[in-house]
Amino acid sequence: METIKLQYMLSSGRWFDCNDRTEEFLTLCEKNNGISDGNIVPRFRAEKDLTRDEVTAALLSGKQLRNDRSDWYSVCRNKPEPKQPVAVELVKCDCGHTIPKKSVMGANLGTSCPDCYDRMSD
Repeated sequence: METIKLQYMLSSGRWFDCNDRTEEFLTLCEKNNGISDGNIVPRFRAEKDLTRDEVTAALLSGKQLRNDRSDWYSVCRNKPEPKQPVAVELVKCDCGHTIPKKSVMGANLGTSCPDCYDRMSD
């Protein structure tokens, strides 16, 4: 089973890891969320409480759950996986420089980098 890496939001909008407070925040998520018509809703609109398993499953599926009923930022989430860097395709221009493909410019004397464009456009 996937391990939950719980985070909570501060009023600044920044996310912080719960670390040793994970159990505390999971309990708050159970207390402040429920189910109504099959959807997770704030507890005051819910027909039934969430179980710990439902809280964990919702967080692991990417949902944010309330950890307090008062403030807009009072939510928890499972920490997202870091984004993988996108590989940049490099090409060698006629000017002799190797640059990202999207930066290649067409000049009168062939392809060039932005720095050599004026010289090669004469």
